Amino acid sequence: MTRRIQSSVNNITTLVNDLLDLGRIEAGFDSRKDLVAMDAILHYVLDNYFNQIKDKRLKVAVDVPQTLLPVLGNPIRLRQMLDNLIGNAIKYTPEGGSVSIKMSVQDEQLITSVKDSGIGIPLADQPHIFDKFYRASNAPKGVAGTGLGLAIVKSIVDNHEGRIWVESKVREGSTFFVVLPLYKSDFRPQTSLSHKQE
Repeated sequence: MTRRIQSSVNNITTLVNDLLDLGRIEAGFDSRKDLVAMDAILHYVLDNYFNQIKDKRLKVAVDVPQTLLPVLGNPIRLRQMLDNLIGNAIKYTPEGGSVSIKMSVQDEQLITSVKDSGIGIPLADQPHIFDKFYRASNAPKGVAGTGLGLAIVKSIVDNHEGRIWVESKVREGSTFFVVLPLYKSDFRPQTSLSHKQE
């Protein structure tokens, strides 16, 4: 009984926090922009998931250029974006599976892909997965989720003038793609606070 109560409280807390985050993003409260090193944020996120990756014996591959121009954006939200995408890949990939994260540059844009060997998303669900409170029809019942994670990711990408989409097949896995514009030298940051200080 106590465990059930604790679980319910945790679920409600997560839901409230997700709703607050989504409300802030959609209201434009996170308008501060800074130069963000996405490769550094990526490694920070992976470090936070180290134990989960180890427990599930996942094979994680990372492909990032040695030199990468920064992205202009909100470091907290961009970190949240990667956290949600990588967290989902880990969550929906079975033990012994694989997760691959790649960053590349094309036409002054940063292209990030997060690929997993998980359960995949049914074709009929794919147009709706970025909607609020929507969860894929094949999501395992024992896997917790508010249905807001990808809606938050989509709002963050939109606020950074980017694009996001998914390619997926059931029982073969999913790949999420995010395209963000790279920093242009004619911009002056609104603050000197870097992502390392967040």
